Amino acid sequence: MNSPLLHKLVRFSLPNVPMVHCSPVSRGLSMARLLREPLRSTARLFAPMSGVSASLEAPWRQYVLASLVFAATTLLSFYMQEWVGYQAIALIYLLSVVLLALFINRGATFFGTVLTAAGWNFFFAPPAFAFNISDTYDNMMLLTYFVVTLTVGQLTTRLRAHRNAEMQAKLLVESERLGRTLLNSVSHEFRTPIAAITSAANSLHSTSVLTREQQNLVQEIESASARLNRVVQSLLSAARIQSGQIRPKLDWCDIADLVRVTLRGIKDQIYSHRVRIFIPKDLPLVKADFVLTEQALANLVLNGVVHTSPGTSLEITARIENGFLALAVADDGPGLPPDQLERIFDPFQRGGTTKPGGVGLGLAIVKGFIEVQGGRVIAANRDPGAVFTIYLNATDSPHLPHENL
Repeated sequence: MNSPLLHKLVRFSLPNVPMVHCSPVSRGLSMARLLREPLRSTARLFAPMSGVSASLEAPWRQYVLASLVFAATTLLSFYMQEWVGYQAIALIYLLSVVLLALFINRGATFFGTVLTAAGWNFFFAPPAFAFNISDTYDNMMLLTYFVVTLTVGQLTTRLRAHRNAEMQAKLLVESERLGRTLLNSVSHEFRTPIAAITSAANSLHSTSVLTREQQNLVQEIESASARLNRVVQSLLSAARIQSGQIRPKLDWCDIADLVRVTLRGIKDQIYSHRVRIFIPKDLPLVKADFVLTEQALANLVLNGVVHTSPGTSLEITARIENGFLALAVADDGPGLPPDQLERIFDPFQRGGTTKPGGVGLGLAIVKGFIEVQGGRVIAANRDPGAVFTIYLNATDSPHLPHENL
């Protein structure tokens, strides 16, 4: 949208930022993809460190390498035998196997051990060019060489595997740290300009000198700012969950009051749907963080609005089930793909029928906010639609006497 009104609004809100004409971004380029790109860059930084091992992933290449190293070591040993003697050749073979174990797997290491032991026996141990060793000391040395070489090779291979595992763990930790930093930075940097744009749009909307077309543009700016603000809030919540900064403030909550407050806060976003509430009057109080549970419930309701057609119904039910409060949000939509039920709460997870505009963090935030309170949330299908159920501990809930007014 390149209207003069929008340019004036942005210039008024961000006077120190140069104006740039940007082409529309493809819908396929989602926020989740933008956030994943730095993590992929981090992975590419560590890629050269494992380049040699990656080129030897095929087992046959490892066996070929073991054979080539054996051949090269044998030729070198023929040249050095005159100065060091045939017994020292065994140490040269031992060194070659240890170096091989840094790059190949256990099977290829065992193959190299057998080759070098047989080579030292056939080419260097007297009598030469025969597998018959006449000296008892040489027989003991061959047996000891085989055991020591095999043991050292296996230990070296295990050490390499442990080193690779540590490198992968370090890469994962660094990627998660970078992701949290990016989420936190981007979210905080967006809040000030969003607030300025929203304030300016509200000021323009309250004036009476705008034409109908200009009023429509201002309303579009307000709507887009509200959506962007929800995305920023989701990013901040995700960053707080991943960094472990959330400390729930548990207190006794009235679930009926929590549902009313939640629906009142999102009434402008759910006007296209009918919301039916089924909560028993004798439902006991539940110990929970009111703010976190309200946000989790709001995300579930908005998720139902996004994935169902206007005019359909949403149901919010609450009941006590096996010592737990079961707070459920059900819809009449197409339901969830069975293969996504286990990972529907993963960050940046989006269904195949999801409308453009989200980042796939809503359900992940629900899971984080509920689990930090000691609860859990599950997703299931029903006929028709899907149902998301929050479970919170209610074993210690006080039973207040019912008052007749």
